[in-house]
Amino acid sequence: MKLLPLLMLACSFSIYATPIENFGEPQTIALVSAIQNKKLHVIQLGDSHTAADVMTDAMRTYLQQQLGQGGLGWSMPLYISGQRLSQYGYDNIGWQATSSRTQPTGNYTLGGFLATPQYAGATLTIKSRQTAPSQNMVVSLRQGKNDQPLQLIDANQQRIQLSAPIKNNTWQFIKFKAQLPITVQAQQDTQTAIGGWWALQPTGATVSALGINGAELSYWQRWQWQKEFSEISPQLVILAYGTNEAYNNHDISTAQNALIDTINQIRIASPHTAILILSAPESLKNTRGDCGTRPTSLSAFQQMQQQTAQQMHTLFWDWQDAMGGTCTMKTWMNNGLARQDGIHFTAAGYQKLGQNLAQALLELSRKNDF
Repeated sequence: MKLLPLLMLACSFSIYATPIENFGEPQTIALVSAIQNKKLHVIQLGDSHTAADVMTDAMRTYLQQQLGQGGLGWSMPLYISGQRLSQYGYDNIGWQATSSRTQPTGNYTLGGFLATPQYAGATLTIKSRQTAPSQNMVVSLRQGKNDQPLQLIDANQQRIQLSAPIKNNTWQFIKFKAQLPITVQAQQDTQTAIGGWWALQPTGATVSALGINGAELSYWQRWQWQKEFSEISPQLVILAYGTNEAYNNHDISTAQNALIDTINQIRIASPHTAILILSAPESLKNTRGDCGTRPTSLSAFQQMQQQTAQQMHTLFWDWQDAMGGTCTMKTWMNNGLARQDGIHFTAAGYQKLGQNLAQALLELSRKNDF
C-alpha cells in the first residue's frame, strides 16, 4: 500500500476537523494535561480499519509533529499474516503465530495474538522501520513452572534474560531498556508465550494500533487484558468497532451491554485513562445506485454508540460525520478516498481521517485548557 506524504494531504484537504464530543469524560483534565505537557500515549483498538495502521499512523505523525517523537508503541509479538504495523518489521525462525480471531480459546492478553517457540533455538527479531533511540520496553510474557528464560540481544549487543517472575501461565510484564532491533531466542519448546511488545518514551506522542481484521468488540472476552492495561495505563484509549457488528446484524442491546462492560472494566483497570468511542463509519453492502445500500443495522448501531457515550460519560467522535454524513461513501469511492468494496478506505482516505482525528484531539485540549 503506497502512502501519501502527510504534508501533501494537509494541502489537499480542508484543515477543518470534526470535533470530539465530550459527554463528561471524567479523565478530561488528565488527558488535556498530558497533551499540554507533551507526554501522550494513545491506544486505538479496533477492526481492519485499525489493523492496517494507516489511519493511526497519520494520527501518530500529526501528533508527533506537534508534541514530539514518543515511543514506537505496541508491537505484535511477531508478524501476523494480514496485519500491518507501520513502525515495525519482523524476522522469525521457528516461532508460531496464533490469533484470537481464528483460535478464540487460547490464553491471550491485550491485543489477542500469541508467539510460541516450536523448538529450542527458535529466534524472533523485532525491528524498527525508522531510526529510533533506545526504547523503554515492556514485554508481555507467560511461562510454565519449568520454563527457561528467553535470551535477548539488542542492537548494542546488550544481553538480557527474559523470565516471568511468576511461572504459573499467567501474564507477566518485564521491563528493560533496549535498542532495536532485538532478537529473542528460546531455550526450549515449552509453555512460554509472548503476547506483545511495548516501546515507550518518557515524552512526546505515542500512538499504538491494536487491530484485528474482522474483529468485534466481543473479542475482548477472549483476552486476559486487564492486568496489561493497568501496567501500560495510557492517557487515552480509542474504541473503534462497529463495522463488523453491523454487517453481521448483531443484536443492538447485546452489543451495547458489551460496550458498557468494556468501558467499566477499562476504568477499573486504568482509572486515569480517558475513553473515546469512534462510531462505525459509513459503509455499504451494495454499491449500486447514487448512495449504495447500507447494512441494515448500521444506523441503529451508530446511534447506540453515541447513546452509550452519553450514558457512560465518554468522549465521542462521529466517523460518519467526518466523512460528510450519510450517503457519502460513494463520493469517497469516486474521489479515490475509499475502496470499491464500499467498506474500507484507500491510504489517502485513512490518512485524511487520521489527521482529522488528531486535529480534533488537539482542539479538545485547547477548548478545555484548565
